[in-house]
Amino acid sequence: MTTVLIIDDAIHIRRLVTRMLEQSNFATLEAADGLEGLKILREHQPDLVICDLSMPVMSGREFLVAVRNDPQLQHTPVILITAMGEEEETALISMKADAYLTKPFSSTHLLEMIYRQLKK
Repeated sequence: MTTVLIIDDAIHIRRLVTRMLEQSNFATLEAADGLEGLKILREHQPDLVICDLSMPVMSGREFLVAVRNDPQLQHTPVILITAMGEEEETALISMKADAYLTKPFSSTHLLEMIYRQLKK
């Protein structure tokens, strides 16, 4: 079973994404910030990470830098979730995110993005 780590400081977003994924037969793990997410990523090695960009303690940007600088984690696909507009697209790509979604997003769009990343 494919496992996805969901990192977001908003519990309602984490639960919403968890429900979407579990209904599509994914196993899920949750973290409330990037630091907790990094610990879970190292311990459980999920297949893919969905991470909010703006969080306290460790932001999605800081999380992504830590993942890309770790030889054991750097190939883990990371999809960033942001409430920012299209003008942030270049910044997100330069951060080496595999993909990004802008809130609000549909379950269909999220699942398409996940499947696309897992096929790489």
